[in-house]
Amino acid sequence: MDRAVERWRTDRQYDKAVIAPLAKKLCKSYTVYGCMLLLPHNALEGPEWTALGDVREDAFQELHKLIAKELKVTHIASNKPIPPQDLKTSSENILRAPINFTPLYGDFGPETCSQPPTEQDFDKAFWVTAKQNGIYQVWAPRWTMFSRGNISEKARLLALPSVTEAVEDDDEFGVVDLYAGIGYFAFSYIKAGADKVYCWDINPWSIEGLLRGAKANKWKAVLYGGLDGSDENPSDIESIGGSDAKLLVFNESNELAPKRLNDLTSSRPRIRHVNLGMLPSSRKALELAAAFVCLRPRGWLHVHENFLVEEIQQKAKKTREEFEQILVKSDNLYVLQMEEGQGVKVEVEHINRLKSYSPGVMHCVIDIAVEIRGQ
Repeated sequence: MDRAVERWRTDRQYDKAVIAPLAKKLCKSYTVYGCMLLLPHNALEGPEWTALGDVREDAFQELHKLIAKELKVTHIASNKPIPPQDLKTSSENILRAPINFTPLYGDFGPETCSQPPTEQDFDKAFWVTAKQNGIYQVWAPRWTMFSRGNISEKARLLALPSVTEAVEDDDEFGVVDLYAGIGYFAFSYIKAGADKVYCWDINPWSIEGLLRGAKANKWKAVLYGGLDGSDENPSDIESIGGSDAKLLVFNESNELAPKRLNDLTSSRPRIRHVNLGMLPSSRKALELAAAFVCLRPRGWLHVHENFLVEEIQQKAKKTREEFEQILVKSDNLYVLQMEEGQGVKVEVEHINRLKSYSPGVMHCVIDIAVEIRGQ
């Protein structure tokens, strides 16, 4: 980056003292994913640029070209963070799509696509492949997000004692990821030793990225029905149940997860781990997990949520209490089969403070262990 900016400064005859703050800003703010360089939204604005006066578009393009050459990338873009869910509005970003993504250099494919997208749309799009923790992930940056802040959680899952415990048990074990995206965490479970991961996401672009990523990692994945859940056939669920695929993928609302998993009861492993977030609502996500999480041997929920820093402990406790209330009233098979003197044990095992989401707000993962207590 230093060489690119210096070459640009020389070509444009900018004073070295004037360009120094800009060079410093650019050098510390970029991230490279495969052949794409991503800049934060404020990298190309601010007082560092104002000091240069009016910079023409061709000058920007020249800088981008030099950066691409020096950093050996083919594409450059900037991206604002995905806006948080605002419960006071009806415009929450359920798809978690990069609505503030701005291509700067290179061909990122068409700006529009069919709804739902077609194979032709997928073929025309620009796809990025990155490798983290020895795992390939693939996504179309114009249509799906990729958060670098999740890398530590992906690594944590690979060595998480509760995952190791499930792997070392004699029986096969399954995982449900209710917000699978492109396989952010689902792939970590597979690499750690999970026998099957059942994945839900409503964004067809995310599902396509997941399928491409699975192929890059040489893991078999099978899609139920079609993208967007279309072309449903009763026999499809049976064929998925008998599949040797590691990843069983559903492009539909995760509200259908309990039904799908119930239809697969005779052919699927026990669900020892559930990965979930808080969309469309915290209560709904917990209700979904309560329907199928394994309680004997014990199971775990990994709940992603944003908390005010001073409320983390309080909110984690509230989440645990809410889930226990939901679980005891649920149709969970283990709960229905409880005998006299037995009950459910629900405890917060760990709170992982994953990343800062905004000033004073932390994105956390609450590990909740659940099991039947008593004889």
